[in-house]
Amino acid sequence: MSKQQILVLIGAAALVLSACGKQEEPAKEAAAPAEQPSMVDQATDAAKDAGNAASDAAASAMEKGQDMAASMITQAEGMIQQVKDYLAEGKNDLAAEVMDKLNAIKDSLPESLQAEIDKLAAMF
Repeated sequence: MSKQQILVLIGAAALVLSACGKQEEPAKEAAAPAEQPSMVDQATDAAKDAGNAASDAAASAMEKGQDMAASMITQAEGMIQQVKDYLAEGKNDLAAEVMDKLNAIKDSLPESLQAEIDKLAAMF
């Protein structure tokens, strides 16, 4: 064998060995994407937690809103009765003052109470 053939064989062997080393690198790169799902999982969990917190806050706000509406209805019913009592007692000035307050909140009340307020207003 000549020196040239030996050098060619050594070069070929070096290429083969270097190609073997490159096969390990894709395995490392393949391992890296395995970490991404955990980041995706973390992001998904965080989004779920945020969604649950928002849902809880919305439910709480809705409950408070319903409580406020119920309170306003109860207050309006009391004011309507007060107007009726003042009218029965002949205290028209006091009845008119309460009617002004009722008219101010009338649009936020159920239609049944709005109709009752309109009937009372017609009594003046």
